[in-house]
Amino acid sequence: MACTNQYRSGMQWAVALIAAVLIPVAAAHADEDLTEFSLEELMNVDVTSVSKKAQSKMGAAAAVTVITAEDLRRGGFTSVPEALRTVPGVQVARIDATRWAISIRGFVQEFTNKLLVLIDGRSVYTPLFGGTVWNEQNIPIEDIDRIEVVRGPGGTLWGANAVNGVINIISKKASETQGTRAHILGGSHEAGLAGRHGGTIGESTQYRFSLKGETIQDYDFDQSYDASDAMDQLRTSFRLDSQPTESDEISLHLDYFDLDREAARGIANPAPPFQTLRFEDEHFRQRGGNALLKYVHTFDDESSFELKTYYDRVQRRTTLKEDSHTFDIETQHDFNVLESMNMIWGVNYRYWTTHIGSGSGTVGLQPNDETFHLGSGFVQFQLDFFDDRLSLIGGTKLSVGTAAGFEYQPSGRVVAKPAEGHTAWFAVSRAVRTPTVIDRDLSGSVGPLALNGDRSFRSENLLSFELGYRYHALDWLAAELSAFHSQYDDFSALRGVGPGQLQFSNAGDIEVRGLELEVTLIPTSWLRIVSGYSILDYGDNDLVQSPLSAGNEDELNPRHQFMIRSMFDLPYDLELDAAIYYVDGMPAITPELQSRNVEQYVRLDLRLGWKPLEWLEVSLVGQNLTDNRHAEFNDIQRNQSSQIPRSGYAKLTFDF
Repeated sequence: MACTNQYRSGMQWAVALIAAVLIPVAAAHADEDLTEFSLEELMNVDVTSVSKKAQSKMGAAAAVTVITAEDLRRGGFTSVPEALRTVPGVQVARIDATRWAISIRGFVQEFTNKLLVLIDGRSVYTPLFGGTVWNEQNIPIEDIDRIEVVRGPGGTLWGANAVNGVINIISKKASETQGTRAHILGGSHEAGLAGRHGGTIGESTQYRFSLKGETIQDYDFDQSYDASDAMDQLRTSFRLDSQPTESDEISLHLDYFDLDREAARGIANPAPPFQTLRFEDEHFRQRGGNALLKYVHTFDDESSFELKTYYDRVQRRTTLKEDSHTFDIETQHDFNVLESMNMIWGVNYRYWTTHIGSGSGTVGLQPNDETFHLGSGFVQFQLDFFDDRLSLIGGTKLSVGTAAGFEYQPSGRVVAKPAEGHTAWFAVSRAVRTPTVIDRDLSGSVGPLALNGDRSFRSENLLSFELGYRYHALDWLAAELSAFHSQYDDFSALRGVGPGQLQFSNAGDIEVRGLELEVTLIPTSWLRIVSGYSILDYGDNDLVQSPLSAGNEDELNPRHQFMIRSMFDLPYDLELDAAIYYVDGMPAITPELQSRNVEQYVRLDLRLGWKPLEWLEVSLVGQNLTDNRHAEFNDIQRNQSSQIPRSGYAKLTFDF
């Protein structure tokens, strides 16, 4: 009861603070037209992640949210994971100062293996663990054009591991970042410098060079000692865009990162296995780079051809010493077969190899070298009827790979637009999560428990049913509602195979259902309000996996999440932005860990921005203002939960 009262008080305090600051300002400037917000533009923004070609968000046959560059700036976010908190149906938990657990529609963990993350179409999903190493993807916020978040399966177009959703981070073209920009940021827990310069070569080629350096200080396990999770990172990137003819576009992307982070590793007492005796301090080094080349030829307004290839290398000196290489080449072609029938198809080949050396701890791989090949092709048709008021979409992805063998991922979708401002859609999809190296080759122990992979591990597969509705019949109100029912077969879990022995295996079936709602209001020209709510229900599934998973899946994911954001444009070039997040708690995990459970929390973020000069912007940002500290995720690797602190920073941005 005391905990409930604490969070109720936090919510009341947050609402009172926002009201006290914003209502008088609103009343004083009700007649001023400070900025031009267009809800129609927000609802009809082009998205490419749903159908692999540009289309209006209003007509997309999927639950999709677009985080724009303006949303990123006004939110005061310093990293992509922070921005993803604003999307309903996305579970975001900060594990410690440098690590994140992010998922869509459940199954959240540090390496969420059912979520595909892309940067400019380049996959950053790691076949070693499955999922995304988020601290390596901390690209400069100012260089991002938009983040497209598709909730639900995307395997038909994007292939394996796009099971619960796709997050596509799309950077700005070099032509949009001409000139020089720099910022300096300093605060209670992080500091950084970033700069970029864009220029022109000839009449048809633009380039951009970006540099970012940051440091993040230690968080705390509790008030008695810190978590030893600080990080320093340096990141450089280069982009070149050229249009030699009106029909041809070429782009080149180069990226490199180098980060060093602390990691206090818990040494566990053999009985019980989750009682920590002491911590050993370690330093983990992660670095890597990639090169991406993309060519697009446009035949006409309805037809284009694209060729994309990239090479990626990453070295991680963590618990496992990893050296991985990825080569990928892909083509796609879209055209109109008939006046009312569009077709898009493509083929892809990917090569991935890794070498695992001896690392720290007692976890390794047998064998310690793996090479995967994957070949795939997809085709999708769209038929439009009644002046595009009804669309039928169907297609499939076929692939053959070293780890998974032959896989197919079909989908069928229906989009109906019965009246202006109304869109309804329905989808049935199949998607697969292919085995990782850990699933197959893990060999090690934690305390008294032996851990092993299974070379016969099969792909997890999903059959998903989705239903959605979008409303934009009024020029000041937009709403999106989506519901889903997901059936997982051959679900992965650690299961006991003998005394003190656990093995990854295809343990059984799981059903998950949920609902997501997003509402946008623009009551005046100087105010925008966005709210979102999601509920996740695992039903009566038998989800017990093992002590190492820290409990049942339904106990590891928040059931309810709510968010509301407001963006005020004020006189004298001032901006005041606020966001409140509510995240449901996670129940008892194991008797030994009840004191470390993640409780429900309310979080308030505020940003005050001012642009006194054309070339200068000043921002003051406060985060997690309602609570001195709280846990968002139980870190089973360290047997302890880092506490996310109240924090703030000041930022100066210069444009030359």
